[in-house]
Amino acid sequence: MANNKWRAKEFTPTANQIGMSHSWSAQAVVENVITNKELAKKIEARGISRAAEIKAILEEAANVIMEEIQENNRVQLEGSDGILASFFPQCSGSISDKDVQENQEKYPGKSVATEDMLTADMLTWNVGAQVGRKFSKQFAMNKAALKVAYSAAQTPADPQEEQNQGSGDNQGGGNDLNPGENDG
Repeated sequence: MANNKWRAKEFTPTANQIGMSHSWSAQAVVENVITNKELAKKIEARGISRAAEIKAILEEAANVIMEEIQENNRVQLEGSDGILASFFPQCSGSISDKDVQENQEKYPGKSVATEDMLTADMLTWNVGAQVGRKFSKQFAMNKAALKVAYSAAQTPADPQEEQNQGSGDNQGGGNDLNPGENDG
């Protein structure tokens, strides 16, 4: 069983964060980022093809996945036990009555938001990702939690955490949003 490290992180709200309270939360510790090159070497060590060929396949798979997402498709990566992960396009954006009322130069005389006021230029797009339920459950069953000290000076090894904090949809496997995956 693997020892997966975690740490406790403290949140103390500032005076500007009205309504928020002091809290502690658990945070997984990511030690390293494994690149395509490193994955390819590990796969090659299992006797499957050559590392350079595997690396090229992984890189091209990433390119194809991006192309498919840009064509409004969900891409599912499957392992021998079902869905490993899926990637899909996401957008967010909104308009409220308050927005309309505060922007009378754009919406003169209006006080209620309507569907036609929500336009494409108001949307934010990103790639969403979900981990398959079975894969996530298997991970959870085959790990042992090891607590480590938290240091605010530590930098995350996870590029998603480092570059896009708060964006995207990196949902865990405990949801029912994995179409096509059966539990049996």
